[in-house]
Amino acid sequence: MSTFAIIAVPLLAIGLVLLALFYKKKDKNYLIPGLVLFAAGLVNAVIGLSAG
Repeated sequence: MSTFAIIAVPLLAIGLVLLALFYKKKDKNYLIPGLVLFAAGLVNAVIGLSAG
C-alpha cells in the first residue's frame, strides 16, 4: 500500500468532520480548512491509487 493512500484516509476523515461541524454550527471557520483537508485527501488518494 502506498504512503499516499495511507495518508489520504485521515485527511479525508478530518475534512469530513470539519465539514459536518460547518453544517451543524454554521461557523465559517470550519468550512475552508475542511475543504482544504478534504481536497488534499482526494489528491493523495488519487496519487496513491495510481502509484499502486
